[in-house]
Amino acid sequence: MKNKYLASTAISALVSLGTAAAAEITISGSARIGIVTTEGAAAVTGDTTYTAIASDSTFLEAINSLAAYNTIDAADSGTSVIMVDSAITAITAGNVSAIDALRARVADIAANGATSLLRSNATVDLTSIDGIIGRLDATVTTAVAKKADSTVGKNRVRISFAASGETDGGLTYGMSARADQSNTSTGGTQYISGAFGKITMGDLEGADEQTVGNLAGVGSSGAGSHQEFAYQSTDHNLGYSVSLSGVTFAATTDLVRGADSTLTGSNSAIGLKWSGDVGGANVGVAIGTSKIGTVSEDSASLSVAMGGLTIKAVSHTNDNGPKVASVALSASTASGTKHVGAVADVDNLDTDTTGLSVSYAMDAMSVTAFTRTQSTSGVADKDYSGVGFTYNLGGATVKAGFVDANDISVMDFGVNFSF
Repeated sequence: MKNKYLASTAISALVSLGTAAAAEITISGSARIGIVTTEGAAAVTGDTTYTAIASDSTFLEAINSLAAYNTIDAADSGTSVIMVDSAITAITAGNVSAIDALRARVADIAANGATSLLRSNATVDLTSIDGIIGRLDATVTTAVAKKADSTVGKNRVRISFAASGETDGGLTYGMSARADQSNTSTGGTQYISGAFGKITMGDLEGADEQTVGNLAGVGSSGAGSHQEFAYQSTDHNLGYSVSLSGVTFAATTDLVRGADSTLTGSNSAIGLKWSGDVGGANVGVAIGTSKIGTVSEDSASLSVAMGGLTIKAVSHTNDNGPKVASVALSASTASGTKHVGAVADVDNLDTDTTGLSVSYAMDAMSVTAFTRTQSTSGVADKDYSGVGFTYNLGGATVKAGFVDANDISVMDFGVNFSF
């Protein structure tokens, strides 16, 4: 009851000052205790593979076949390097020693060739070879040590503050903030609203995430929160929304990020949602889009709730930026002519993520299941699924969940409190 006493005291203070026609402050709290067990993972061996642009390989073969670079004379300090096609093209399997050997030979000729013309031509070709080396497309697999199974404790306390007021003219305003157990304040927002809609500033989700949302999760602490989608607009700090006849429109942006001169392009998100009764079921349909820099995302969701059953489907597409077109190479591969290699196409393929969650509430108990799949062309799909239950004890809720996080098992169990 202490929180109610504090709130009523604060309200009395506001009203006595005559600063608002009506004012209210509420204080609430939440806490949890639990454990999370995560399955270990096998070690990953680090590796680097290289792929050359085809035109670059053609040029290297031409340089390699020049008789002048494979002829020993008294001025040469090295030995001739006789190479074959397979040695050059073998770089696709990670073998760059062939290019290194050719470079060493051409560098030797550039420094010690018998004639000034030969040295000059070799110097130009050396520059071309260095350019090719810089263009090699390296695919790096980072080494990861073997991970053993782990079990960790999860506990947290949050005290939340909310305040609202109304001016004599009928405008409403308010704020929300919280204090965590570390005694630091995070996540504050402030708003003002009226017939024109609602303007909000602070720590906001993007408008697309506000309207489209995520799937239902499981576990006391979320079991890794794999039911959530990777909205790029999550750090916005200025929003506008308006609702009319079941339709909500929202738009957000990030003024802080917009002040960063190193960033270019857009920084906005919009969302549109309709919800209403259809044949006794509460149906919601939402679409959203965002563009941060040159990367855009589109998302949509459909939800149906009837009785104790709630079903939600979400689709999310990230275009990963515009396609980068290739640049043509110079036609000449003759020694003494600087080579300009082609720049390969960069497709920046879309990443498509889809998911479905189902929840059913029965008196004090509810069960939830979800599945989510992330697909990118040329990359193995990532699959996440989970199942869990909750049991309401009245002020305290027992929660348990099991998640298969792309072949890594996570178990999350605990008790969540509200006060």
